[in-house]
Amino acid sequence: MNIEFREIGEHKVIDVSGEVDLYNVSELKKALFSITDGQHNSVVVDMKKVNYMDSSGIGALVAGMKKMKAHNGKFALMNIHDDVLNILKLATLDKFFTIYESEDELL
Repeated sequence: MNIEFREIGEHKVIDVSGEVDLYNVSELKKALFSITDGQHNSVVVDMKKVNYMDSSGIGALVAGMKKMKAHNGKFALMNIHDDVLNILKLATLDKFFTIYESEDELL
């Protein structure tokens, strides 16, 4: 898994690539928690290059969302592969997260 940060307008974007699973989810949590501490109003996780995510990765996303909500911030997901989106739908988390199909929707 690889993680990079960038900004699109007012949004702090985390680009995640590779597989997110129990073995590397701590890297994702560390990245999420480093920017969901109230210093940014909006955090978006770009998952365009995530081809697999297990329940531990989904748990990290939920934790990031809750932390942003605690600071009255916005948290969203973007560019989700169908396989990962199907997992979110099974858990009805597609209703919990704001999900953008592309960067164009952010602007």
